[in-house]
Amino acid sequence: MANPKSYSLGPPLSTAEQVAGFCYLPFYVALLALGLEFLSAHFGWNLTSLEINICYFVLNTLFVLLIFHNFLLRSLRRIRFWELVQALILGFVLYYAGNYALNLILRLLRITVSTYNDDTVQALASENFAVMVVCSVILAPLVEETLVRGLIFGVLRRKSRIAAYAVTILFFALLHVWQYLLLYDAASVLLAALPYIPAGIALGWTYEKSDTIWAPILLHMAINAIGFGVMSLT
Repeated sequence: MANPKSYSLGPPLSTAEQVAGFCYLPFYVALLALGLEFLSAHFGWNLTSLEINICYFVLNTLFVLLIFHNFLLRSLRRIRFWELVQALILGFVLYYAGNYALNLILRLLRITVSTYNDDTVQALASENFAVMVVCSVILAPLVEETLVRGLIFGVLRRKSRIAAYAVTILFFALLHVWQYLLLYDAASVLLAALPYIPAGIALGWTYEKSDTIWAPILLHMAINAIGFGVMSLT
């Protein structure tokens, strides 16, 4: 008999949450950002890139909380402290081990990977570091993990573990680089997606291990916080 814990993932999304979440997903991926840029240009607001990103993060957070607040509360009540701590520690190990392995392979193959998304975040942080910390360390992980792991991974995992990992790892990686396809050649953009693969694996595994969406949310927050800490020292 299969172990229920291996596929429970904590409280499931309701049908209404799934429908609303998948309907909102295109707005999260592209339509909201494009809409903000259109409104800024059409109405002459002349919003800066930083201001557009702030609006994007805040609106995404509000919509995700509106759609998934019950799911997030159910998952919060599901937390078992020591299982959460264990999942976070092992998730960190898996993430950094994956990064080390990927970087080793890239060095051996002499492949250089551009960091388009990191460069953009760093440029925005240079305008207002504190605001970008809030957006990238608190808001973005809450939104991304709820939609990518809670919605997509959660729905697929109950049908196929392989599909859940394959789809969310690919989606998560491309999510951070697809917009650069309009600016750079496709090969370099696809290579720029590779560094997000270890995180996609570790975050999905952490969700499975802990049975609560708050584990990958917290792990994602910690990873981004470390990144900003390193950025502040350079």
